[in-house]
Amino acid sequence: MLSANRPTGDRRDTPDAAPQASFGVVDPCREAAYLAVLDGQQDGSYPPIGAARAMPTKEHRSVALFKKKSPTNGNGESDPPPAFEPSPEKARKWFEHAKTAAMSSNFDYALSCFANGLKWDPGAMTAHEAMFEAAVGYMNQGGKSASSREVKGLDDGSEMGKFVAAEFEWMKDLHNFKNALRALEMAVKAEQLEYGHWIAPKVFNLLRGQKKHSKSSLVQAMTLFRSVGAWDESLNAGEMARALDPSDNELDADLKNLSAQRAMDQGGYEQAAGEEGGFRKFIKDEDKQRELIEEESLAGGGSIEERNLLRAQRDYEANPASPDAINRYAQLLKKQGTPEAAQQALGIYKKGFEDTNEYRFRMHVGDIEIELLAQAVATLAEQLEATPDDAGVRDRHAAARTALLTLQSREYTERVARYPTDRQRKYQLGSVQYELGDYDEAMAQLQAAKDEPKLRVRAGHLLGRCFFAEEWYSEAISEYEEALDAIDVTERERELAIRYDLMLALLAAARAESSIDLAKQAKSICSEIARRDITYRDIRVKRKEVDEVIKTITGE
Repeated sequence: MLSANRPTGDRRDTPDAAPQASFGVVDPCREAAYLAVLDGQQDGSYPPIGAARAMPTKEHRSVALFKKKSPTNGNGESDPPPAFEPSPEKARKWFEHAKTAAMSSNFDYALSCFANGLKWDPGAMTAHEAMFEAAVGYMNQGGKSASSREVKGLDDGSEMGKFVAAEFEWMKDLHNFKNALRALEMAVKAEQLEYGHWIAPKVFNLLRGQKKHSKSSLVQAMTLFRSVGAWDESLNAGEMARALDPSDNELDADLKNLSAQRAMDQGGYEQAAGEEGGFRKFIKDEDKQRELIEEESLAGGGSIEERNLLRAQRDYEANPASPDAINRYAQLLKKQGTPEAAQQALGIYKKGFEDTNEYRFRMHVGDIEIELLAQAVATLAEQLEATPDDAGVRDRHAAARTALLTLQSREYTERVARYPTDRQRKYQLGSVQYELGDYDEAMAQLQAAKDEPKLRVRAGHLLGRCFFAEEWYSEAISEYEEALDAIDVTERERELAIRYDLMLALLAAARAESSIDLAKQAKSICSEIARRDITYRDIRVKRKEVDEVIKTITGE
């Protein structure tokens, strides 16, 4: 055993003293074994990866990272877990390890570090967001779902432990609706409502994508969405449940109540009748309550959005280096939708990146700059449509569009270098490079993106356009045909555009090779499109063009 004089928490509560792997990221197996040996609990052999990375102190048994047998009282019953005691400082060190691991594409370990950090500070939304990004990288790498040992290593029996374990299990299998719904359920039970509200749209998208729905799961989702104030998702889930059982009068009444609650929430009405203020029912500390009253007075009794913005501004001014305060204030500013607010958010994110070196803030800066320039391009496009013969407007529009594409190319190139395994970013970069006419570079990015199942149709379609632009018609035809084969119900709206491009490639190849077979294939697709939508693009013109090509080839 170690000396009793060792300061509590110097090694057990944080990962600081853990040995480093050669590439600069903490090795999870060595770290856990190292910490266990320090306390005389292991013989030096490596513990399971699912075992916790941080050992609990006596003061923090409520967030123990090794699952212990519950103590019993005199009646032989298990004692309830002690009250949760957050420690943002201990969490911060885990989050730093997680970010380092994610930057090295070690997403598996990054997820473990994020989970261990969130047990100390579950309200850190920037950590939840970064964990989700790491989960996307893990999924793109083909990572396996969490083992029961990993999940049990995080679940200490408390509501907070169950919440973190559920989130971790979902992050390691992002397409698993059951895991996503459980993460939402545990967030509600652990009173992590902001997180629950944030994941609600993601959970609903998974719900909607299920091949079969049961009324019970839809009603459960409706209830959970309502618990976190996700009114749209709650109503949509309820409507889906009602479609399965139109005779359920109780469900009808619930949906009417949901509609009323959503209207009240969006209108900024008081949430608790008879109380001084709806927000204040959640505030138990008298000092915080007085602060809220002062804020409402300063806001002139404004809307919920205005009061939220004022609170976020005060939090940011009090803690300008806090990632959560930075992100919340900037996001609420962006939500206002004005150029002035966007510029203010831009400045906050720039300073946030300088102060914290969190790359997510650097990306937010780029996103806002892209949005502002895209708005300028859209405005010029409207002017050009109104005055198509104005050469000055046409030149300004062309210059602004080129500037936008150049900015996007620079931003996305940097992000791909930063996250080399993220195929979504590769698709974004490839799309911009295609628009710039840099087809060689676009092909490389799109070919990599096509390996991601959810991007296969979009990336394959655009890759075919790159081949077509280079007059590689056979390759373009093959890409279009593969994209059509990969279309499912969620991407059915892309089918007509891909068929049209396939027709163009077949027609061009027929001309180049004087092939009547290719020309007839093009005619067949052209006829199919015309029968489905005679107004689609220039399909009438193309129908006549196909006949002309056939006549030229046959000499008729």
